[in-house]
Amino acid sequence: MKTTRRNHTSLGQEPAFPSPPHFRRNFVAILVDYVFFGVAFSFLSPNAVLPAFVRTLTNSEVVVGLVNTVFQGGWLLPQLAGAAMMSSKPRKKPYLLGMIYLGRPLFLLLALLIWLGLTERPSLMLATFFLIITLFNISDSIASVAWFDILARAIPLDRRGRLVGTAQLLTGILGVGVGLIITRILEAPRLPYPTNYALIFALAAVAFLPSTIALTLIREPPGTAEEPHRSLKDFLGRLGEVWRREPWFRRLIVYRLLLGTTGLALPFYVVHAIEEVGLPHAAQGWFVSAGTIGNIVAGLGFGWLNDRHGPLPVIRLGALAGLLVPLLALGFHFAPSLAIAYPLLYFLQGVHENSWMPGAINYLLEAAPENRRSLYIGLYNTIAGILVATSFLGGILLQATSFPVLFATVVVGTGLGVAVSTRLPTPKPRPS
Repeated sequence: MKTTRRNHTSLGQEPAFPSPPHFRRNFVAILVDYVFFGVAFSFLSPNAVLPAFVRTLTNSEVVVGLVNTVFQGGWLLPQLAGAAMMSSKPRKKPYLLGMIYLGRPLFLLLALLIWLGLTERPSLMLATFFLIITLFNISDSIASVAWFDILARAIPLDRRGRLVGTAQLLTGILGVGVGLIITRILEAPRLPYPTNYALIFALAAVAFLPSTIALTLIREPPGTAEEPHRSLKDFLGRLGEVWRREPWFRRLIVYRLLLGTTGLALPFYVVHAIEEVGLPHAAQGWFVSAGTIGNIVAGLGFGWLNDRHGPLPVIRLGALAGLLVPLLALGFHFAPSLAIAYPLLYFLQGVHENSWMPGAINYLLEAAPENRRSLYIGLYNTIAGILVATSFLGGILLQATSFPVLFATVVVGTGLGVAVSTRLPTPKPRPS
C-alpha cells in the first residue's frame, strides 16, 4: 500500500481482500491458539518467573542473563534453516504440528523433575532447565516459520489486525488472572519451594493443550512451493541480495536490532525490584498481571490502529513504550519510595512486546514479495539472532558496573530505535 489507510470492511461493503477457503474455521482456530499460547507464556514469563526461578539456584547475574539469551537464540537462530527446509513445500502444516508436538510437553517434564527434587542438586537442575528451554525454543522457532506462512494465507490483511487485537485482548484478560494465580502459589505456605515452581510449570504445560488442539484443526489454505529447494548455504546467499535491493528491509532490521537492546536488562528488572528496592518475592505475580494488562491495552489499541492506519504507527508507539521501560527503572532506582509503581514498568514492557506482531511482523508480511514470505521471515528473525547474547552481556555489564549503568545503556539503544522507526517508509504490498 502506498498510503497507510486500507479499504476496510464496513456494514454493507465487501472486504478489501477476498476470504480464503475455511476462513471462519481458521480464524477461530488461530484465535484459540494465540490466546492459550499467550496464557502458557504468562505462566512461564521469561521476564519474571523464569529468571526468578534461576535466581533460586545461583547467585550469578550472568547465569540469570542466560535465560533471555537462550529464549532469544533458540527462537531466532533456527528460523532460516526452517525457512530453507520448507521453501520448496506447498504445505507447511506438517512441519508446524511436528514441532509443537515435540516441544510443548517439555514443560510437563520440567515440572516433574522439580517435584521429584532435582533442585537439591542446583548445577544439574540448571543444566536440565537450560536444555529443556533450548529444545522448546528451537521447536517453536521452526514451527513459527510455518505458522506465519499459514497465517498470511488463511487470514486476509484487512482482518489480521482484528484477529491479533482480539487475541491480545483475551490473552491479557486471562493473563491478569494468571498473575494472581502465580502470586497465590508463591505466597501459599502449603506450597513451599520448589513445589510452587513445579506447579507453575505444570499449569503452563496444561495451558498449551487448547492451543495445540486448535492448530491441529486448522485447514491449511492451498499454497505453492515458493521456489526450488535450496541448501541452507544457498539460502544464506539470498541475504546479500535482499539487503542490497530492499532499503525498507535494511531499516526494519536496524530498528529491530536497536530495540533489541531492551534484552540487556529484561531478566534483571525482577532482580532489581526484589533485591534493590525491597519488593517482596511474590511481586513477580504483580509483574505478570501488569504485563498482561499491557497486552490488553495493546490488543485494544494496536489491532484497531493497524487495521485503520497500517503497521507504521504501531511500530512507533511500541518503540516509545520500549524506551520508557528503562527510564522508569532508573527513576525507581533513585527514588525507591516510588517502587510501589514498579508494575507500571512491566505494563509498558507488555505494550512494547505486543507491538511486534501488529507492527513489525505485519509490516514485513505486507512488504515482502508474496511468494518469498518464508525467506523474508527467516532472514528477519535470523538476523535478529545477533541479539541472542544481549541478556548474557547485560549480566556481564551488571556484574562489572551497576544497575544505573545497565539501564542507561538500554535507554541509549532504544532511543536510537525510536529515531529509526520514524524513518521507515510506508509498506507497499507486492505480488509474487
